[in-house]
Amino acid sequence: MKKIYDHFTCNDFILDEDFRAWVNGSAPEKDHLWASWMRSNPSRKTEIEKARRILNAIQIKGIAPEAEDVHQEWKKLESSFTTPTISEQEVIVNPFRRIFTFFNILAAASVLLVFFFAGRFLLPTTGETVISSVEQKTGNGQQRDIKLPDGTIVRLNAGSTITYPKVFPDTLREVTLSGEAFFSVAKNAKSPFIIHTGEIVTRVLGTSFNVRAYPENEDVQIAVVEGKVKVNTRLAPTEDKNSVCLTGNEMVTFQKTKGELIKSDYDEKEQIGWKDGILYFEKSDFISTVKKLERWYGVRIHIADLKKLDDPSWRFSGKFQHKQLEYILNVMSYPNRFSYTINKDTVNLQ
Repeated sequence: MKKIYDHFTCNDFILDEDFRAWVNGSAPEKDHLWASWMRSNPSRKTEIEKARRILNAIQIKGIAPEAEDVHQEWKKLESSFTTPTISEQEVIVNPFRRIFTFFNILAAASVLLVFFFAGRFLLPTTGETVISSVEQKTGNGQQRDIKLPDGTIVRLNAGSTITYPKVFPDTLREVTLSGEAFFSVAKNAKSPFIIHTGEIVTRVLGTSFNVRAYPENEDVQIAVVEGKVKVNTRLAPTEDKNSVCLTGNEMVTFQKTKGELIKSDYDEKEQIGWKDGILYFEKSDFISTVKKLERWYGVRIHIADLKKLDDPSWRFSGKFQHKQLEYILNVMSYPNRFSYTINKDTVNLQ
């Protein structure tokens, strides 16, 4: 970075062309530079987050404001106020007799600038329609097939949420996922398909792949069946770890604690077997196994003595297709590891 951003405010960042390009996603090659700069300048974090929220709000309809538009509107607001002298630092405003300092006025101007762009870019004008979003959810024990506006088919796994616009803009298709889903993306070379999952951004044109991004999991995993996928994160400290390209039968694991992307092959049954009713465990610890069962069967599992059952050396492996919960619990408890009772959607382990 050649520019000196050390003393930039929210408004300075909004007016900066390089910053706006990074926020709107048109300069992904600069992700690692901004991530590194933010780590070195934690005092600017608040200002950066404010600026990003404002710019993201402006771009909801896929329209990015030009630098001159932002600059001119800010100048108009500034010129509507007169810088006070020392004796004018406090002004009494009737009838409420509230005191506004010069800094309050500038703060108000900042708010007005935000409202201006909210009105200009988010509210409908003549002949325009506000693009509202759709949120689809699945509870524990549920799966759902969803067809997106562009023809993309999504199978949403249990305990997951996907958000997308009712109508995609012509040049970009963006969705947000929390949980797990399998995507069969409709091909459109002119409109990249982007999935946001926390700190991970996945970009494709047309392909089929699985995304596993449950908030409670330590890792985020993307497994590609066919086509090509690019995955990147803004948290990675170096260029090599910042971006990974995947093709068929390849996957990437994002380790949340380390901020690293690790590329590998994958076991199809483990990653996408859930689409065919297969519940798969591979050396799963006790707590992870319980959470997976709760999500899959839509039950709450209560453990009477967690310390007794959560043995660090215990691992569970197995493939179960269309099996009842009781069957899996019997396998898990062998031999006499625990007993259980089931009362409607509640399971008690003793």
